Amino acid sequence: MKRRSLLFFVLLVLLLIPGWAAAAGSAKEEPVNLMIDGQAVKPDVPPLIQNGRTLVPIRVIAEGLGADVKWDEAARTATIKRGVHNLVLTLDSTAAKVNGKQVKLDTPPVVRQQRMLLPIRFVAESLGVTVGWNASTRTVIANETPAVLINGKSPSKSLDFYRMGDSLYVSAQAVAEQVGWKDFAWKHPAEAITIDDQQVVPLDRLEEELGGRMTWDKRDNRVEIKRLSRFTGVAAEGDSVWIDTTLPVTPETFVLEGPHRIVLDLPQTELDDDLVAKLGSQKADEVEETDGQNQPDQTEEANQMSPSDKPEDDTLIANIRYSQYSSSPKTVRVVIELNQKSQYNLEYTNDGIAVKLAPAATAPGKTGFLIVVDAGHGGHDNGASGTAGNVEKDFTLAVSKKLAAELKQYPEFQVEMTRTTDVYLTLAERVEFANSRNADLFISIHANSFTKPTAGGTETFYYNANSEALARIVHRHLQGATKFADRGVKQTAFYVIKNTKMPAVLTETGFLSNPTENAQLTSPAFQDKVAKALAAAIREYYLTYR
Repeated sequence: MKRRSLLFFVLLVLLLIPGWAAAAGSAKEEPVNLMIDGQAVKPDVPPLIQNGRTLVPIRVIAEGLGADVKWDEAARTATIKRGVHNLVLTLDSTAAKVNGKQVKLDTPPVVRQQRMLLPIRFVAESLGVTVGWNASTRTVIANETPAVLINGKSPSKSLDFYRMGDSLYVSAQAVAEQVGWKDFAWKHPAEAITIDDQQVVPLDRLEEELGGRMTWDKRDNRVEIKRLSRFTGVAAEGDSVWIDTTLPVTPETFVLEGPHRIVLDLPQTELDDDLVAKLGSQKADEVEETDGQNQPDQTEEANQMSPSDKPEDDTLIANIRYSQYSSSPKTVRVVIELNQKSQYNLEYTNDGIAVKLAPAATAPGKTGFLIVVDAGHGGHDNGASGTAGNVEKDFTLAVSKKLAAELKQYPEFQVEMTRTTDVYLTLAERVEFANSRNADLFISIHANSFTKPTAGGTETFYYNANSEALARIVHRHLQGATKFADRGVKQTAFYVIKNTKMPAVLTETGFLSNPTENAQLTSPAFQDKVAKALAAAIREYYLTYR
């Protein structure tokens, strides 16, 4: 794309930049900078600010683009043509056409001072330009969107790259998740820049921290990321299993019964060549363990460890097997077969993952109205991220502990928590925890997140019919305590409230991605208020429906 085209597009998309309108309103005192394809640029025609919104004159747009503009006075339409692009806009109408296709605009074109000003959100989707807002330097950053390949395939989610000078910046966390390391955390805040509320870092520095190889072909504007971890072996020592990988990865885990097994899927990982040779002719996709969501015809055949590596009979571990479970994307599956039901925790080392096992605790006897409080996420599963660098798992645990303390004041209540520390539990384990204890009520504590920082509010979920009354009481008390926007009570098939046998609800207290709500969610005083409200709701439900 030519520089003139990018300059045109920058002028167009100013309306889309978070915080832009407010910033531009005082532009005379605080000028806004433009960076196009990595270089600072001063446009000949500044944008026009109207009622706190940034609008761009169509004639300036057309001249900057080198496009042809035709105005039909009778139809009150403007047709803009440039190359294969053909845009038709009508004054005071949200109906428009892009290359002959009818679209609806969020804001209609208007006339001010004999100049046509147009809303341009749809243009951003058609020109392939990435635009971001750096609030600290008050800079709009615009550059052509590069083509991206991760381990030879297109990203599962789009990645935003920003060019500044001769460097390309990208979200470290977003890349880490797509190469299989969800627990990655950038440890050099001085090198990060905030663009559109996300931390971005130079691509070459990210390569140093993540490992692998990350290249940017400037001429073709192509980014290629190659980061495949290699699974080099697995061994048992006592009641621990050591999984060796050449690069850190965050596994997806679940548990199965008959026999008891722990299954770990290592993303973006392939078997070491020596292990492939050792396994011989066995097919890479032969291991099939299911968590109930995969196809029912999957088998449990797997690549066995050599007999000399099998654990002793008196340990919790009966056997371990592994295989190249998937070739697209590359996924290694490790199956730990157990002699009895066991709890587990994952610890990460420089060489891989340690799976620490312990016998599952026997469910205590039921002595009263049993309430199970479930603190969402935990361990390697951080949950959503907050705007202050906080994570959801800490909020859920803090509120759950406070709620349990409130409930224990009532002698008729028996209260148990699925977790009291920062450990990981699968969804199935949380459900089993409540069902095996024959609990009378289940409540799962969570906090929400969304890409738009303005999204906010409190909502409560239930699934089974026996849970609706509980959900409505809980939501009334919770929303009354938070005073956030009321997002209502919703029936949704979340695993932990669908598969528990007792009345069960899941609460989303507020949005960690909303700076205003996040400031309260991280406040101990606010957490106390939320816990008291939930306890009052459960007490009301008990007195009404017991």
